[in-house]
Amino acid sequence: MEGLVLRPAKGYRVVLLGSVAVGKTALATQFACGRFPERCEPSVEELFSKVIEVNAAPALLEIVDTVGADHLVTLKDLYIRNSDGFVVLYSVCSEASFEAVRPLRERMGRLRGSRAVPLVLVGTKADLDAERQVLTAQGRALAREWRCPFLEVTAKSKLMVDRVFTQVVREMEALAPPEEEAPRVPANAQDTWPSERFIG
Repeated sequence: MEGLVLRPAKGYRVVLLGSVAVGKTALATQFACGRFPERCEPSVEELFSKVIEVNAAPALLEIVDTVGADHLVTLKDLYIRNSDGFVVLYSVCSEASFEAVRPLRERMGRLRGSRAVPLVLVGTKADLDAERQVLTAQGRALAREWRCPFLEVTAKSKLMVDRVFTQVVREMEALAPPEEEAPRVPANAQDTWPSERFIG
């Protein structure tokens, strides 16, 4: 039927992680609302949601924009343990923000144990080339070490931002454990079940 919107069969929680002022809120706002915020006030957390289509199937993303402040470690740890995928961000204009992602990735590994860590490494503010402190090759080398996708983006470009979230959905799907098949019920199951299972 025309005009019918398919209900997403899958829902994912994606957490944005990185230092203060790397552009997490700008990225999330551009993705969910289609606009670039000129000013972003730091907050403890922001929640955004949007349905996107990946591999011809709709998926509902709940995006958690975490504050970069170190004193909110407990809240961040909770999200790392209980979320489906991650976008780890640094600013190409800040060497310190790039150095901060390595201990963050190590923490993710410790908190999640044997579970997969579907993530995309993202260098933000790629349009500010005159202020660049982190080379593209450095980001690419780190992503190769982590075996994850790598993108450099500017949150001013919706096209670039959409690619980040499409990529993280693909990572979550690729690393998802295989779905268990429901046990097959024999055709004569109704005859073989004990009579006390039936009521009425």
